[in-house]
Amino acid sequence: MEVRIEKAVLHILDTSVGMPVLSEKELDVHGETETFLEKHLTKVMEDDSVRTAYFYEGENQVREYCRRIAAGEDFLAVSTNLAAGLYQIMQSHAEIPPADLLCCLFEADEKKYYGVLKLNYKSNFIHYVQVEEDVNAVMLIRQRTVLPSESQRIEEAFVVNLEDFSVRLIEKEYEIDGEKQFYLSKLFLQCHFDLSAREKARLIDKTAQKVAKKYCGDPVAPLARLKKAVTEAMDGEGSVNLERVAQAVFYDDPSARREYLEEIRSAGLEQPEVKLSEKIANRKFRHYKIQTDTGIEIEFPADYFNDRDKLEFVNNVDGTISIVIKNVGKIINK
Repeated sequence: MEVRIEKAVLHILDTSVGMPVLSEKELDVHGETETFLEKHLTKVMEDDSVRTAYFYEGENQVREYCRRIAAGEDFLAVSTNLAAGLYQIMQSHAEIPPADLLCCLFEADEKKYYGVLKLNYKSNFIHYVQVEEDVNAVMLIRQRTVLPSESQRIEEAFVVNLEDFSVRLIEKEYEIDGEKQFYLSKLFLQCHFDLSAREKARLIDKTAQKVAKKYCGDPVAPLARLKKAVTEAMDGEGSVNLERVAQAVFYDDPSARREYLEEIRSAGLEQPEVKLSEKIANRKFRHYKIQTDTGIEIEFPADYFNDRDKLEFVNNVDGTISIVIKNVGKIINK
């Protein structure tokens, strides 16, 4: 995804100071600053843990800010007001970490977006030079307001599509009024959200494990069928039909099939088709890893299961299982 930044501003929301430091000038978005912003925004846009969120109907201050930016109003003034509003929430709840707030107006895939990255502070050591009696002494000092590097993942961010005002959201839970909450969506954005691609993949997998243990005892074969069904669906259609997956995994047990579908629907997967990214499919479903009680681990492509030219599971008369790996040209040490 190619990101082109039009405007950006950085505000300091350090609650230990007692008041925000709100910039009165936009960032000069060139050179290393531009690269830094583009890399982080691209990661947020492509992150599999991003949830798609929607503002609640009725009065909503953040949505109004975004509408004003979409209408061409003063980017700096609107971003300053937004930062001040978030700081009030942070100041009222000590568990929310201090941060710099980076607000950006940018374009990606020929659409306009308003992005807000909460750059939570990291603690790290830096050097400083101290002169003592005309002697240079290089010392170490802990810097508690280091920003995430280009390679690090942003823990909290949201990006608003300025056409339909849908939201891409990354957030963390913090203790609010005595319980863990997603304050960014609940208190600030006031929005509801769908499961992320990563959460959907985990739900499809974990629910199958749970139901397979209940109905089949040994979940090895059902989970292998699950991985094969998902990868075949991704290769063929680019999305996963949950009814077909349930049929493939629990083909011989209608009760297990029915319970599997009921559980994933009650957990939030209500649509018949689920879209997963290729990255998630590769990481979660294309390979299957098993471990024997003798300590041997085997990892193989999911479509090798039940392919007797590649791999065979043999049930021995004494109740043990032999695993035969076939037609191997050579073995490579890793």
